[in-house]
Amino acid sequence: MNQNARSKPVDVVVVGMGARAMIYAQETLRHPEMLHIVGVADVNPQAVRLARDTFGIPEERCFSSSEALASVPRFAQGAINGTMDPQHVSTTLPLLRRGYDVLLEKPFALDQYQADLLLSCARETGRRVMICHVLRYASFYRRLKELIVSGELGHIINIQMTEQVSYFHESVSYIRGKYASPEICGSGMLLSKCCHDLDIMAWLMAPNHPACVTSLGSVFQFRPEMAPSGAGSHCLLDCPIQRECHYSARHLYLEYPQRWANNIWHDCGHEGASEEEKLHLLSDPANPYSRCVYRCDLRIVDHQSVMIGFSDGATGTFCMNGGATASSRTIHLTGTKGEAAGCFEDDRLTVSLISPQAPGGRQVRVENLTPAKRGAAHGGGDQALVMDFVALLRGEKPSLCSTTLEDSITGHRLVFLAEDSRRQNGEMLAF
Repeated sequence: MNQNARSKPVDVVVVGMGARAMIYAQETLRHPEMLHIVGVADVNPQAVRLARDTFGIPEERCFSSSEALASVPRFAQGAINGTMDPQHVSTTLPLLRRGYDVLLEKPFALDQYQADLLLSCARETGRRVMICHVLRYASFYRRLKELIVSGELGHIINIQMTEQVSYFHESVSYIRGKYASPEICGSGMLLSKCCHDLDIMAWLMAPNHPACVTSLGSVFQFRPEMAPSGAGSHCLLDCPIQRECHYSARHLYLEYPQRWANNIWHDCGHEGASEEEKLHLLSDPANPYSRCVYRCDLRIVDHQSVMIGFSDGATGTFCMNGGATASSRTIHLTGTKGEAAGCFEDDRLTVSLISPQAPGGRQVRVENLTPAKRGAAHGGGDQALVMDFVALLRGEKPSLCSTTLEDSITGHRLVFLAEDSRRQNGEMLAF
């Protein structure tokens, strides 16, 4: 691509104008010199109208489905696909066949068959797919990759990762919300919440490939036997202990709401609801957010551990715990020359290097990373991902963090195998 073309903004269409797609699309408002949103497709007329009004999309470029958009000649270089998980593959295939390169929300497939189908179509059409594994682009994980590539830590022996899912986020999204239902979101907890993390592990360890996987997990906490004595079935209707319960819908969604509470009113179709309307919604037994967390018949795990063996004998572990006091991601790398460890939310890494001549036999330094603005989603990774997609569409060299489909498929396969292993009581499975 010539320099003149690179100086122009790229044209992009959006399929599935949900919360995630809106975050990516809004980069056009901050960087109109980089990209323009020129079309939208969504089964929800309200979402289409919102996109049309926000980005100034002409009526003739507003569609009710991915298939309808793909039925007309291509009018943009790329597409952002933010549909719900079960629709990712079925909505991406027609876009690829029409000639669009695609930025696809994760998880990009619900099983290995879908993953292989998507990869096959991308190869047949010669189109490129980037996956929204935004954590790779956060300064925290990018710096870890740089340390590994530099050789400063030596050969990596072991990688330990944990994700703590706060009790608030857990209750909104993975117990009472749509991601608690495999029928709606199409997957279990590991794929819907943690494919980020196993992608990070695979990416950090590359080009060392996984060799085997084992996993255990269960519904430990959020089941009827663990309910407090006297608990009812719906917080605001029949629960005499709702004032004392940590998971009271009144506490979490009315009196002390956090950021995830917005998802409730969005999913109920009542964004901007008044306090009186919210109280009415949470008093409705048909509203899933009114239910006791211990009586939701939860069918996805609330905690899970995965162990991975790599081809050179290195190992990795990942643990997810739902219902923690706060959300966090931690990591500890051990190499033949040193270690690196930190918490993603702290934007800080501690690097320790073997040094016999130093006091205590090691050199330790703390690296305070330069995060994006506070509140920027995923440590600024969302914005960096979109800019990398723009670079891809312009024919520029991808970054170290590049999330191509070919590269991202390893992390998804780890999830699929881990879930198979869990269902087989921890059977060790070959990669």
